[in-house]
Amino acid sequence: ASSSSSSTLAPTFVSKHNTHDGKSKKRQLITVLHMSDDSGGGGGGSGAVEKSKKKGLTTITIDRTELASKQEEKKEEQWRVVLHNDEVHTFNYVIQSLCKVIGTVDRKRAFDICVLTHGSGKATITQTWKDQAMKYCFGLQRQGLTASIAPESRFSGGGDSGGGD
Repeated sequence: ASSSSSSTLAPTFVSKHNTHDGKSKKRQLITVLHMSDDSGGGGGGSGAVEKSKKKGLTTITIDRTELASKQEEKKEEQWRVVLHNDEVHTFNYVIQSLCKVIGTVDRKRAFDICVLTHGSGKATITQTWKDQAMKYCFGLQRQGLTASIAPESRFSGGGDSGGGD
């Protein structure tokens, strides 16, 4: 029923039907699925259901189509979360707050951010999409820190170094 280049999957379903005399009669239904790669398009076919002439045998050939989306996926702009210097909070408190609010920042990175912020007045903590940047910013502000967000396009240089516009 199948060619040498096709793989055949043949699940068998058995159901019992009661007859009028109370005896149980078994009827077996066999469905054979053919997955063929011999039509030249990588497992193609017309996509239509083809029925063979044999009773109870149904062959389904499914077209594998590539998802050729013509839409250009608009890449969302990155936003920077910027920490501003203040003369109120200790390095230790700022390090704890950064690690608490932004889970991807470890204590070493938080210390480096503190040094940069103290030296230049502001420093980029992280870059992310706008919604996440806003959540981080609000979280830092709830801790009493001065933080803001800015789109990546406002920054001339690359990297996470300072907070220059």
